[in-house]
Amino acid sequence: MIFANKNNSRLTKEVYQNIIKRSRLKYFYLFREVDDTLESRFDLIIFHSFIIFQFFREMKIENSSLQQNLFDYMFKDFENNLREMGFGDVAVNKKMKVFMKAFYGRISNYSMGVEQYRNKNDKSKLFDSIKNNIFKDKMVSSKNIDYFVEYLILNIDSFVKYSLGENIKNKFKFIDEEKIDLT
Repeated sequence: MIFANKNNSRLTKEVYQNIIKRSRLKYFYLFREVDDTLESRFDLIIFHSFIIFQFFREMKIENSSLQQNLFDYMFKDFENNLREMGFGDVAVNKKMKVFMKAFYGRISNYSMGVEQYRNKNDKSKLFDSIKNNIFKDKMVSSKNIDYFVEYLILNIDSFVKYSLGENIKNKFKFIDEEKIDLT
């Protein structure tokens, strides 16, 4: 394994903090019609973590501890946030089950959407998944949904251009959110 020491926990934290920082960008909330709610922030965290997990899938990298550590770190952070909000053990356990189910459902939908795009050049599944998850089926400009479809694809493609080592060196830096051209 590539990551077998204390540097792995630092790397995991740095990659996760990159996901959090990106998920909180005002640009998404001010210019892309994402509601600034806890649920939307959760969805953007899952969305961005999916992009990184998809890199591992497309590069056929298995047994990387970074994947598991990132997943564990993310869910531990969710749990800690619930506790900080005052939820007790029983409520935290129930909420964590909901979060897990939501995570796997979203990851599955995004995965099927990427597969449909890769195999058939059809973005409709990704469009529907993003509309349902990030926008909760609210009426938004289809251009903003298209933006997130392109954003997801371009980020995955950007990561796939580089080796695991190069992406680690860059802490899985996402592309500039404002430079996506929908024309």
